[in-house]
Amino acid sequence: MPRTRNRAVMAERIKVVRIMLMRILTVVAMLLAWGGSVPALDNGLARTPPMGWNSWNAFGLKMNEAMIRSTADAMVSSGLKAAGYQYIIVDAGWKANIRDAAGRLRADPEKFPSGMKALADYVHSKGLKFGIYTDAGSEDCVSGAPGSWGSEELDAASFAEWGVDYVKEDWCNTTGVNAREAYSKMSQAILKTGRPMVFSMCEWGDNQPWEWAAPVANLWRTTGDSKDCWDCGRETMNKPGGYPRGWVLILDAQPPLASFAGPGHWNDPDLLQVGQSGLTAEESRAQFSLWAILAAPLISTNDLRAMKPEIRDTLANQEVIAVDQDSQGIQGTRVRVAGNGEVWMHPLADGSRAVVLFNRGQTRRTIRVRWGDIGGKQTDGLPLRDLWKHQDLGIVKQGYAAMVPAHGVVMIKAGPPTN
Repeated sequence: MPRTRNRAVMAERIKVVRIMLMRILTVVAMLLAWGGSVPALDNGLARTPPMGWNSWNAFGLKMNEAMIRSTADAMVSSGLKAAGYQYIIVDAGWKANIRDAAGRLRADPEKFPSGMKALADYVHSKGLKFGIYTDAGSEDCVSGAPGSWGSEELDAASFAEWGVDYVKEDWCNTTGVNAREAYSKMSQAILKTGRPMVFSMCEWGDNQPWEWAAPVANLWRTTGDSKDCWDCGRETMNKPGGYPRGWVLILDAQPPLASFAGPGHWNDPDLLQVGQSGLTAEESRAQFSLWAILAAPLISTNDLRAMKPEIRDTLANQEVIAVDQDSQGIQGTRVRVAGNGEVWMHPLADGSRAVVLFNRGQTRRTIRVRWGDIGGKQTDGLPLRDLWKHQDLGIVKQGYAAMVPAHGVVMIKAGPPTN
């Protein structure tokens, strides 16, 4: 047999083995998730992934009381509240740089003259929930304000008194601190207050939180921070410490973690970059689709007061949101790779599958999913619906192929079978 033919045969065999291995890993992850063997935090919250807005990416430290109030107004007027978004989360920059005489955290008096309770009351008056930021170490990230290490019970009590519904705890300035111990302290302190508060660990995945955090938190970060770019940050992506990176690099870290997520305890691939200047509208739609496949928290970061219509329509697509919020809570994963074309699948409670055809390339291409890729039979007749065009595509056997734009997606719902 000629050498070139040997190489071609070997390449084809490697491809087949790779596909089979991906399918086996997907099935194992789903069986583990269905088994419910992970003891989750028993606070009754975040039974589906949290949805909301966070101040950090659009505003950083340059945010204040008036801006947060107007953002809450915009969440309602834009229709995002009606679409399922609940939380207005004030990230780093809200604290004064020193605690009060009793050791309690204080709001920056210039940025938040009315205080955090008044702000929480305003958010609640809009039918929304209020989230706040702190840090597990001695100081917050960037701002220099005091962290919560050693003051967990005092800070949790303040949050409860103010009417906080969601606590995000970061991982800066933690030299010598044990992550599991630190986050467990805050978790117990929150539970002790008696107020229901979602607990979000922003630990960046440095200490493999997916292996131990389910009894501690409702969600935990799996990587460093997201950034409004496609795949920037490759040079630092494997370093500890929360280095930012493009959302595609974050996406690539998620498939091995699928079995650790479920109702009340979620892998968190970080904030949505939808609508930020570093992404095209197509890339924004792609990230939103794939975060839904991952059953990831949908926390927007754009300025809700100045959204372009296409960004508002992306964030408010209730057919895609329904995939993310599916009651079964199984994290989806990648099931097929063919060059720059990928197939991602998320099993749904009604027996159907949400499927994303994802084009990593810089030119449009045809991407195909076969029903065997998503756990079905090639002879199945599956009713299909395009979740971005909001169109039924009829009943299709064997598989489905579509032309997918560069850096874009086609997202369908397939099934359940009709035969």
